[in-house]
Amino acid sequence: MAKINYYLDCRKKRADGTSPLKVVVNTCNGNFMMSIGIFVSPAQWNSKLRVVTKHPQRIFLNSHLSDMLLNAENALISEKKRLGHSLSMDEMKRIISPIFKDEYKQESPLVKVFNQYINDKLLKKRTHELYAVTLSKIESFSNNNVNSLQFEDITVGWLKKFDTWLMENCPSANARAIHLRNLRAVFNRAIDDELTSNYPFRKFKIVKEPTRKRALSVEQIRMLMNTPLQAYQRRYVDTFILMFYLMGINAVDLLTAKPSQVLDGRLEYKRAKTGTLYSIKIEPEAMEIINKYKGKKHLLKFCDTVKDYRDYLKRMNMCLNKIIPGCSSYYARHSCASIAAEIDIPMDTIARMLGHTDPARRITLVYIDFNQNKIDEANRKVIDYVTCYKNK
Repeated sequence: MAKINYYLDCRKKRADGTSPLKVVVNTCNGNFMMSIGIFVSPAQWNSKLRVVTKHPQRIFLNSHLSDMLLNAENALISEKKRLGHSLSMDEMKRIISPIFKDEYKQESPLVKVFNQYINDKLLKKRTHELYAVTLSKIESFSNNNVNSLQFEDITVGWLKKFDTWLMENCPSANARAIHLRNLRAVFNRAIDDELTSNYPFRKFKIVKEPTRKRALSVEQIRMLMNTPLQAYQRRYVDTFILMFYLMGINAVDLLTAKPSQVLDGRLEYKRAKTGTLYSIKIEPEAMEIINKYKGKKHLLKFCDTVKDYRDYLKRMNMCLNKIIPGCSSYYARHSCASIAAEIDIPMDTIARMLGHTDPARRITLVYIDFNQNKIDEANRKVIDYVTCYKNK
């Protein structure tokens, strides 16, 4: 059976004093050597134990080397069993060459962990996108040299400089906090996977600002309902009003809803944000708007013609902002909660209207069958309060 080891070829030194680490395969018919794209200095290589030492990425490198060695040995054993004879050197090269390809040079450990989040099928699409954006921000900050960035390079000083750079390229404090939290999550996973022991976030505080209230007054909502608008504006405003009528439903849940989700006068769906099942009674005012824009593939017809609901949402927010400066789809949700509080609907009911659950009470709520009629009645009161001008 072939014996596989690693060897630091000090005959070929680079300008920085490092030499190529190679894999050596010893067989009864001869030996062959392959470069694996990893370079370390003699002081960073223990030739007796054949492990990397005193290197900032020694944990990752040793894990990577061990994995490749084990995969190569298993591949040779499996192929020998399959063929039923001893392997020639050419056959061995063919089998193990793909295993010892230059993976380390292609991606830094930092990029690898980011890509684990980006490609994790258990995470939501939006989460994938946010991690991808964070990685692109780091790449821009690193002058497109992110693959040379190691976990040990990211210090408290680096984080402060990155945060300052983000201030110029991402003015919102909460948006910057998302990128920094994503980076922190990458560090936590890397530590769990023993890729690094560095953790600069112990001395770096991620700052965020309170989310400003984004609620319209009753008068403003009535103005949106009653003001003459052009046809294209009316459909955007009607979408906003429909969101309000449906207890501040999230834009993604409304704009991706299908006609089949309307059952017995209720909109049944799974919230994209939390994955929980939700049910909203469709009041006559809401049904009037749905029927006005009834779609075939989607609940609303204009969603049948867009590839991504966010394209429509972007145009909708631009329209709302022109009518009421600062207004966006989020205002429907905030307005629903604000007006419900204004007419003295209990906070527990408002929370349930919005699909919120206090974590401290989550276990208790398992044993309580919250009366859906209370939520329906609360929403009816909110709609009546806003539309009462029609009956005057």
